[in-house]
Amino acid sequence: MLLLIAGCSIWTACERFLDAKPYSTLAQPHTLKDLRAILDREESINNIYPMALQVASDDLETTYEALTSMPQIFQNTYLWNDQGLDGASWSNPYQAISIANVVLEALERIDGGDVRLRKQLEGEALFIRGWMLFNLAQIYCNSYSVTGQNNGLGLVLRMDSDSEITIGRSNLEDTYIRIFTDLHKALELLPEEGEFITRPSRLVVHAALARIYLVIDDFEHAERMVDEVLKVKNNLLDFSTLDFEARYPLEVGKNTEIIYHAASISTGHFVANASTHANPELYSLYDENDLRKRAYFESGNIGMKFRGYYHGRMADYFAGLATDEMYLIKAECAARRRDIETGSFYLNELRRHRYEKEYFEVLSFTTDMELLTEIIEERRRQLVCRGIRWLDLRRLNRDENFAQSIYRELDRDGEQIIYELKPNSLRYVFLIPTMAVEIGRYEQNPR
Repeated sequence: MLLLIAGCSIWTACERFLDAKPYSTLAQPHTLKDLRAILDREESINNIYPMALQVASDDLETTYEALTSMPQIFQNTYLWNDQGLDGASWSNPYQAISIANVVLEALERIDGGDVRLRKQLEGEALFIRGWMLFNLAQIYCNSYSVTGQNNGLGLVLRMDSDSEITIGRSNLEDTYIRIFTDLHKALELLPEEGEFITRPSRLVVHAALARIYLVIDDFEHAERMVDEVLKVKNNLLDFSTLDFEARYPLEVGKNTEIIYHAASISTGHFVANASTHANPELYSLYDENDLRKRAYFESGNIGMKFRGYYHGRMADYFAGLATDEMYLIKAECAARRRDIETGSFYLNELRRHRYEKEYFEVLSFTTDMELLTEIIEERRRQLVCRGIRWLDLRRLNRDENFAQSIYRELDRDGEQIIYELKPNSLRYVFLIPTMAVEIGRYEQNPR
């Protein structure tokens, strides 16, 4: 039985879905300079990642009283009982896709200009479209694997800016074909490294592809992508150098691990709530000499409050890409091909930068399964509040060795109510927002 929580409301009554021109300056860009300005709008490109990727995971918990004070969409998402009200998780990424389509069309229309800039703008637009489609697929589509049958509905693959034309949903296979087509084309066009961490580059695309290939169980290609990243950037931040007295010990300007900066500004009602705290099971995974215990957490009103935002900013989550994740992907891929020496090296190298130096001990393993289990647990410790745990839950549920139920426990007037999300539940796929279904006449996800 689900909680009957009053105050149901749609996030934005006038939400516009798949709007190809979300602001007036997109109406008719005339120069490459216009396109550069469009793609540099961080509030439309870098800060719009779906809140569902974080709120639905088991990183953070809250209380019944705090939950019922939040907007309805947060209540529904937290309890895996979405009702198709979360317009932002759908429309914001699609607006970014629309921006990318406007840029790609304008490049065909605008003659001349710097050839290198034209290639870079095209590559950035293709990255944005492919990367946003991937993130949307983690919410609104079934889990995909190179070893699976991959049945089910895909996304709406709008490849132009004419939002007046109604198109249906693709299938799951075609959705991933489009994701990979866009991202691999972007690799051909982009410079090796970007001038700013808010812009895509070959480095960024390789890191994004490493995550995607890991998610779909293509460990060979995931490792190839990681190797390309680590050739260019293999920085690891020494946590012993952090200021643990600071409000947020990690700062975007000093975090040399960041490859690509992105965030979710729509998550604040949940993350910033005084009663939102770390899952005690997660907190128990840290050793006393693990510096993340001090960098990531502090005592809160209830339990341990998370403060280890990887970009040093409260009220959202870091949705970008960083080298710590690359080390963990490399370690996992090596473990899965039974290379214990390589997997152990990358795992221990990350841990070396996370522990008090005098207490750090190198871990050794006798079997690849022992190593893999430790790597999965290390991902849990390291990649907190990054929107990644939801992806891990979905993919690991395909493996009987790692599949698990996750739970919510709420105390309502002395009565403990427990909610369970079982492995491979239909509720791992969210409903497309009702307004989008009505306007676009899309087939809804099953329940």
